[in-house]
Amino acid sequence: MKLSRENVQPLHGSSFACLDFDLPEFDHDHHYHPEVELTWIVESEGERQVGDSIEAFQEGDIVLIGENLPHRYRNWKSGRARSKVIQFKPDLFGADFFKLSELAQIAHLLNEANRGLTFSDTTNASVRRQINKIFNTAPGPIQITRLIELLHTLSEDNERTQLASIIYAEPTKLKKIDRLQRVLNYLEAHWQDPVTLNEAAQIAALHPQSMSRFFQQHLGMTFQEYLVQLRLGRAAKLLLETNRTIADIAFDSGFNNLANFNRHFQKFYNQTPSVYRNR
Repeated sequence: MKLSRENVQPLHGSSFACLDFDLPEFDHDHHYHPEVELTWIVESEGERQVGDSIEAFQEGDIVLIGENLPHRYRNWKSGRARSKVIQFKPDLFGADFFKLSELAQIAHLLNEANRGLTFSDTTNASVRRQINKIFNTAPGPIQITRLIELLHTLSEDNERTQLASIIYAEPTKLKKIDRLQRVLNYLEAHWQDPVTLNEAAQIAALHPQSMSRFFQQHLGMTFQEYLVQLRLGRAAKLLLETNRTIADIAFDSGFNNLANFNRHFQKFYNQTPSVYRNR
């Protein structure tokens, strides 16, 4: 899972980027950039990774991603992947702009976005309309004003949820971020194998007990819970993209028996693998 830096280039005459992607599938690798990014999935479904958060996305999904937060989108099926993306630098309006008392709520929103944010259905509906207005407005004072109004709408959502663990909001702890990323990379490559806590601890250069605490502290879950979540995401992808039997997918996804797989799948997706596939 190679991490690359994206070079964001707004169009001539604009201080921030408005990008309308219409592709067979999202093709960007695991990446980051110093710009804040608001992504609206207009059409597509699959899996998104924001920091150490791995979740399914679908049409209508809206996520605010803070500066330098690693992320990527992967489709479950190739066909049409359309999104509208707004990218802007945190100091777009000047270094002290968001220090104004009137904008404290937006400043707090951008601080929380360092871990990635999702929003309520009500806010998403309003934001989609505002994004379309920004895209239909020529670069200038009105477009800038509409961007601020959009951020204000997001900042008023008391139901917004942070995605990545607290470690991604602490840029001073770069060594810990690197350590965590090494482990996640290892699990990405070996999720089908019988990976143990001891093996992950060696990758992180930690004692197994310390590794266990490290995972619980920074991911809010145990090592085993994260591994199960990762395997379930891959299994869900296979359920959608192939005609392989559920039992075959379960064993190929690292589960040692079908009953164990069904139990975990039901708990995580609130439905059985067969119902999930039929939907």
